[in-house]
Amino acid sequence: MSAKFCIGRRRFLTAAGAATAALALPVVARAQRTAAIDVAVIGAGGAGLSAAKELLAAGLKVEVLEARERIGGRAYTDTSSVGEPWDRGCSWLHASAVNPFVAYARANRFEVFPDRYPQRIYEGSQPMSEAATAGLRALRERMAAEVAAAGRRGLDVPAEAAMTLATRQDPWYPVAAAGLTAWEGVEPSNFSALDSFHFDDSGEDLLIPKGYGTLLGHYARDVEVRLRTPVSRLRWGGPGVSLETPAGAVAARAVIVAVPSAVIAQGALVFSPYLPAEVLEAHHHLPLGLMNKVALRFKKDVFPTESSEIVRQRHEDLRGMTYITNLWGERVCVGASAGAFAHELEAAGEQAALDFALGELVGMFGSDVRKHVDKGAATAWSSDPFSRGAYSHCLPGRFGAREILTRPLAGRIVFAGEHTEQSAYGTLHGAHLSGLRAARQVLDLLRRG
Repeated sequence: MSAKFCIGRRRFLTAAGAATAALALPVVARAQRTAAIDVAVIGAGGAGLSAAKELLAAGLKVEVLEARERIGGRAYTDTSSVGEPWDRGCSWLHASAVNPFVAYARANRFEVFPDRYPQRIYEGSQPMSEAATAGLRALRERMAAEVAAAGRRGLDVPAEAAMTLATRQDPWYPVAAAGLTAWEGVEPSNFSALDSFHFDDSGEDLLIPKGYGTLLGHYARDVEVRLRTPVSRLRWGGPGVSLETPAGAVAARAVIVAVPSAVIAQGALVFSPYLPAEVLEAHHHLPLGLMNKVALRFKKDVFPTESSEIVRQRHEDLRGMTYITNLWGERVCVGASAGAFAHELEAAGEQAALDFALGELVGMFGSDVRKHVDKGAATAWSSDPFSRGAYSHCLPGRFGAREILTRPLAGRIVFAGEHTEQSAYGTLHGAHLSGLRAARQVLDLLRRG
């Protein structure tokens, strides 16, 4: 494992050395079908949309059921709340060397560019020099090496347990640990070093000004989706499956369940008969961590440079946000928190998150920040009943849970979602790859059935 938690959303959270969007998809509301279909897909996020697109191309009759009033799931580009597009959910095209959305974006004339923003750590109102933050850079490399060593040895231990005492007692540890917390959505004491080791971070991370959610909407623009149609129970005791929705039952030969692991673990989607213990446990072993964001628009440019920078205030603990200033060259700043601190801010409410962000920005850049605020918005992913968090991590000692969920159940149930993709978990391209895998499995099941 390289120093992977220094890039992408991890890079954003560590900085310097640490409203509704209209997606491009025509949604067609249709009357309930009476005849059985080939495949029902539960969830119109990255996994469900990718699976449906593949199955439709193969000539199958497919019904996509989405609980929300929009598509995209946790890939959600907000175009209205602050006047410029910003991704409330996933933002980076991670692992560009192996991410299929990179080629798709370029082929469809979506601008993408490398995440190479300058980064700064602030001590109060003063940016720290390169020399002053050299210890942070060295610590990150040491942390990466120690976690990688545990992964190579097959040690399914907490990432923090893979680190030496000297590493954990380093004065820069809180800032460096914020990077790991950003990637997994949970502190390094609570996710598996072995699971993290298997993530493929080949290639630098890219950003897309129009938004990653917008790109997903373009990719799935030909997929019809029944919105506002939550599935409360999935019956699979007889031949085929039957899905209970507010609009009535939907019968299908097979089903792809493409909802976050937490939705199943917390019982929001009930299976009749109940899931086998191993399958249910796997969902519990892959809980969703949390990253939340705030977006602030200003009436004038209040930052030191007109170009974008990634900045973070130095703290002695894991509290604090990391910010990208002048997003897309506009007077918009997006900040993010992760892990326990993100839960704390979300519980306090949107205004509390905005106030905290403003307080940190004032501390770094002066009172003009507060005087010139125009509007703001904040996310609350753990409170969203259809996501219940941001992205999955694997609990220590539970490595292998992702692989369990790639196995078809009873010849007619297939699971998909970023939580099932070992080498790309926690990402939109991981969700996409899982959808393609699920579609292949369903096609094989139906051919054999």
